Amino acid sequence: MTEPQAAPGFTAPAPRLRVVVDRAESPRCGLRVGDGVVIDGSTIVTHGREFCSAALAAVAPVLAARQYPLPVDDWLVRKPYVSCPHADDRVVLRIEELREECR
Repeated sequence: MTEPQAAPGFTAPAPRLRVVVDRAESPRCGLRVGDGVVIDGSTIVTHGREFCSAALAAVAPVLAARQYPLPVDDWLVRKPYVSCPHADDRVVLRIEELREECR
């Protein structure tokens, strides 16, 4: 197993994350590819747009884990995708880390 990305004893600020709709084949909630929210610490920023609560609920359990250093071979780093719980909607969300220049 590979070492975490941060050195032991080093406390880096939690990275800003973006949860973005990667695929949306037949969503009843109105989500479209490219729609997303920004996770800044414990704050969710929607940029004035609505975002499906079921989709957020699906991704919420892994957000805290993604804000800590993970081994480079961790599944959440390699395949950062989460499916919406409404299987008929076929919505897939991608979690990506935002670079500091995006602040």
